Amino acid sequence: MRILVVFGSSSDNNVYDPLVQKLENNNHQVDSKVISAHRNLEQLQVEIGKSSHDLIIAGAGLAAALPGVVAAMTDIPVIGLPVAAHFGGLDSLCSIAQMPYGVPVIASGADKVDEIVKFVEFYGTKEVNLNALPIVIDTEIANKDYAKKELERTQVLADLKGIKLNIVSEIQPNQLNIVMVRNIEDVKTEEYCLYVPLFGSDEVKDPMNYLKVFEWTNKGGMWLCANNTRNALLSVLKLTDKKEMAA
Repeated sequence: MRILVVFGSSSDNNVYDPLVQKLENNNHQVDSKVISAHRNLEQLQVEIGKSSHDLIIAGAGLAAALPGVVAAMTDIPVIGLPVAAHFGGLDSLCSIAQMPYGVPVIASGADKVDEIVKFVEFYGTKEVNLNALPIVIDTEIANKDYAKKELERTQVLADLKGIKLNIVSEIQPNQLNIVMVRNIEDVKTEEYCLYVPLFGSDEVKDPMNYLKVFEWTNKGGMWLCANNTRNALLSVLKLTDKKEMAA
C-alpha cells in the first residue's frame, strides 16, 4: 500500500518517526512530509493535489487543523493522528475527530501510533460488506429516541449510496464494523471497527462528556465525530473505493 504521512511540525518527529518505521516494516511504501496547514497552506494544496496514494495519515498537535484540511482537499481516505502536545492531546483530538458531516477524518487517540498501524493492517486483510454493513448498538440503547434519530438519518444516507445496513448488538468478526459507543466496554480494540460516540441531545451540550470520549480513545480504536455515524459511513465508502482501485 502507498501511504502519505504528513505532519504539521518537525517537532512531532517523536510520533511520526515510529509511525513511518512501523509502516515500512509492514512492507508499505511510505512518503513522509512535514507541512503546516497554518503556515504552508499553498504547499500543502500542491502536495495533496498531486497525491496518488492509497491512504493519507495526517498528524498535528494543539489546534490540529491539518487532517481536516487534507480531508477537504482529497477523496483519498484520511486518518488523523492527534499529537499530545498539551492537555494530553484532548485539544488535538477534538480538532481532528469532530469534523462536520461530509468531511470525515478517521481519528486515533492521542499518540496512538500502534492503533493506526493495526488499522492499516486490518484494512489490507479484512472484508467490508456493503450488502450487510454492521452497525453495532446495544439493543436497549437502540430503542432510545436519540439513537433512533441517529440510525434513521444514517439509513437515509445508506439508501442514497446503495448500502444495506445490518443493525446488530454484537461486533461481527473479520469485517469492518461501525460501533455506536455509550460505554468504554463497547470498545473492542482487537476488532476492525470505526467507533462513533453516541450521546443524547442534553448530553452532547455538556463539554464534560467529551472527557468520556477522550478516555475511550485512550483505550484504542479509530474514531469519528460524536453523533455522526454518517461520517463513519462516508469513511467506509472512501476506504472501499480506494481499496478497489488499488486491487
